[in-house]
Amino acid sequence: MKQEQMNRFNIRWRAGATLLSIVMLAFFTVSLFLRRINGDEGIIGEWAYWLANYGQARSMLYYSYFGEKALSLPIYHKFYTLLLAGFVKVFDFEPFYLRIPSLISYAGLISLIGFYLRIKGVKLFSWYILAGFFLSQSLLFNFAFLARPELLMALFSFATFFILRQYTQSGDWRWALLAGLISGLSFYTHLNGLAIVVAAGIFLLFHFQWKALISFGMSAFAMASLFVIDIPGTYLGLLNELSQAPDVKNSSFSLGRILMKLLTEHERFFHNAGLAVFSSATILSLIFSWKQLRRNDADLLLFLLFMILSLSLLTHGKTAKYLLFYMPFMGLIILQSVNYLFLSGHLRKVILISVLIITGAGITIGDYLKDFSYFVPVKDRNQAMAQLMEKGTTVMAHDGFVFGQLEQFEIRSPIIFFFKNEGFRQNEKDDSAEFLTFAAENDYDYVAVDLLLERDDLREIFSDAKFETGYRSAGYQITYKDADFMIFKRLK
Repeated sequence: MKQEQMNRFNIRWRAGATLLSIVMLAFFTVSLFLRRINGDEGIIGEWAYWLANYGQARSMLYYSYFGEKALSLPIYHKFYTLLLAGFVKVFDFEPFYLRIPSLISYAGLISLIGFYLRIKGVKLFSWYILAGFFLSQSLLFNFAFLARPELLMALFSFATFFILRQYTQSGDWRWALLAGLISGLSFYTHLNGLAIVVAAGIFLLFHFQWKALISFGMSAFAMASLFVIDIPGTYLGLLNELSQAPDVKNSSFSLGRILMKLLTEHERFFHNAGLAVFSSATILSLIFSWKQLRRNDADLLLFLLFMILSLSLLTHGKTAKYLLFYMPFMGLIILQSVNYLFLSGHLRKVILISVLIITGAGITIGDYLKDFSYFVPVKDRNQAMAQLMEKGTTVMAHDGFVFGQLEQFEIRSPIIFFFKNEGFRQNEKDDSAEFLTFAAENDYDYVAVDLLLERDDLREIFSDAKFETGYRSAGYQITYKDADFMIFKRLK
């Protein structure tokens, strides 16, 4: 009777999981054509545009911060930008095409996870269930079609582990050599790839595999060295450039600070409601199936632990997006636990984990629908704003303004203001006057405020009723104002 009950539950669970996956895949498919522009897509997209068309990555958005260095960036997401430049060459300079590498990375990650589970003999999850399960997490849902490198880095992270596991199973050091190439490529893609290299090195060191560690280290170093080829002074030059980066030069590297980095890493796991639900499901899965996971998936747990330690120490702050480096492993902990709980007949525990997954899916859909008003054709919107300003002038505008306008204007990012001023100086002067004064000091001809796409703090400042056509402040005058845009022109 119990076995019959188990079989019925198994069938219903699979049906429910398949239905949830179809819903998430349907929402995701729709979202490919209705996505909110992310400012980072403009920043990274600009690098790719210049690289594709002029053979050199530039950052005119940050020219007022970097100076002449902006004309030939020493540090940027090099391999990822190279990929995007290829898409710019083949297709066009539009957010949709720049997002395709992340979509390919997501498909590759799901395929590799499915292959890993088949090797482990787990047949409970179809490709549709795997795809829908990971899309039920809002962070992954968003980054699976976003022009940023984190999904590609998640693929590199899991691929490095997968290949090292092949080494531990076979003892063939050539697997370690290949893992070194992949982890080195992750560093060439994004500097935080160093965390993957370090985690993989500690993993091999933990297993006392010296020959494999040496071959891994040599190949990782060789591939990672591609990053410094065009930097004057190579490795010392890279360290010098890093020391001048805005998020590094103001950081403390004391022992106490390092310890706090470790002790506060949990903040990344519980950064928002969606991540809190996913992290809670991972913790419950560890509790429910600890014995089986420790016995059958020790390498997975170890690699995740080393990833957490290395990433927590090497990254600045607790930015949520870098949790994507962990997500393949967290997802596998949940999936493996569900499989073990099915085998042991703990159906109530399966239900509890399933409720958390469904809750996460609800949060993901809610977050997507909440952004409905931001789904606008960016190039068309930019063109409407561009018509209100004189071509060839210097304009401070939101980072997404580069799409369709990159060679029509000298575009500067508002983020430069926050880098140089470290935010608004409270109680000194009106925030809008301070912002416009900064623009005047840098000789910007226009300040264009998109009242939908600009960063939240600036939209809040310029939503005041006093800002109407003709309003003057800090040497600027509003020459156009409607529900969408506000254009400040510098008075001569």
